[in-house]
Amino acid sequence: MYVEGWNVHRVVRPSRLANAVIERLLLRILDGEFQPGGDLPPEAALAQEFAVSRTILREALKALEEKRVLRIRHGRGTTVRPKPDWNILDPLVLSVLLEYGGSATLAVELDEVRTALHLLMADLAAQRIEPEQRDRLDVAMGRMRAALPSDTAAGDASAYREAAHQFGKILAEASGNEVARCVVETIDVPAPDALADEELAAMTKTQEFAERLYARIVRGNESGNGIESPSAQQSTDAMPANSGSADSAAIDPLPGDPVPTVLPSQASLRTTALRRHPGVETRPPMVGVGNGTRSLL
Repeated sequence: MYVEGWNVHRVVRPSRLANAVIERLLLRILDGEFQPGGDLPPEAALAQEFAVSRTILREALKALEEKRVLRIRHGRGTTVRPKPDWNILDPLVLSVLLEYGGSATLAVELDEVRTALHLLMADLAAQRIEPEQRDRLDVAMGRMRAALPSDTAAGDASAYREAAHQFGKILAEASGNEVARCVVETIDVPAPDALADEELAAMTKTQEFAERLYARIVRGNESGNGIESPSAQQSTDAMPANSGSADSAAIDPLPGDPVPTVLPSQASLRTTALRRHPGVETRPPMVGVGNGTRSLL
């Protein structure tokens, strides 16, 4: 919500109660109760239905207007905008669309974008990474490898998630591209709790992708410095046996090569959109994303 003050462009986040109203309105729009191009009921009726004050309701409506979900015309009512107009990178809109199946392909599209940006950040990091950042990246990768299950250990999913998160943070920092970092953080939405087998599969796929990113950074960084790196060869050797597939062929080129037309999908904890269970009308309000479970990188 835009307010007057020392900075008229400052955005004030909706209150927790307003977020609950926002989510319920989004659900009813997705369910088809409020159609694109159609008008919402009058403010008084909506406020009474949601058991909130008109001040809270207006706060929610204004926030949805800023997210391009609604169009408010004073004296003419509030209209639902077509879904292509929506700002799907808004954290709350994105969370609702993913959790309640607002798009059949959205989860896949997010993985494609995240993968492409991680590849871009790896290429940039290969040229820009500082020695201290390289040391921290090496440590994070070592911790990821140590937390994986093996013949003698069951693996530590919690330690792996933390190490993978650190790896992703260092990668973004070393790339020096704040836009890429912000987009990746925005589309990393909370994921549902995974079963043990699913989490193990996610760890395995994430590690495969992380090894390729790591090899890309090491190879590019040390070849750019005129150094023959045994660690780069070791990292490449650590890649899975199927690394000669079309999946890895899109990763092998160094900066300056043509952009691949097929990008691999990074494994994330959320692989499919969830549908709302029949009969469920309300949920705890979503305050936003970024504080819940992230994707593994």
